Amino acid sequence: MKTYAVRKQLRTPVCVEFCYFCDGALTDGTVWDLSETGWRATGKRPVSVGTETTVYITLRDRKGTHNILIDSAMVRWSRGRDAGWEITRMDDSHRMRLMNFIEHFLGEDEPQDATAKTAEIEWY
Repeated sequence: MKTYAVRKQLRTPVCVEFCYFCDGALTDGTVWDLSETGWRATGKRPVSVGTETTVYITLRDRKGTHNILIDSAMVRWSRGRDAGWEITRMDDSHRMRLMNFIEHFLGEDEPQDATAKTAEIEWY
């Protein structure tokens, strides 16, 4: 039986690249839903629940490309190559960049039903 917890923040639908370390190798994937506390993504390699690693996310907007370093993120759920990640440690300057990106993104044509894409995903 699966258990669910309420997510701390709603996620914003996005499509951005990310890189993470998996079994000693740098692997990449795509972030589909993003918040200030975590994201849902599809990686090229599956990750196990409880995996904690350094992550790089590349954010692109009208102002350019912004690379975000997340010192530590933990996989909270995993289904094949899809996983839900929670940010566990992040520098304040990178957190501010992430928050600004999300606020800017929300200011542009937010979909009417932004939560519909994440409704089937576990909440944390």
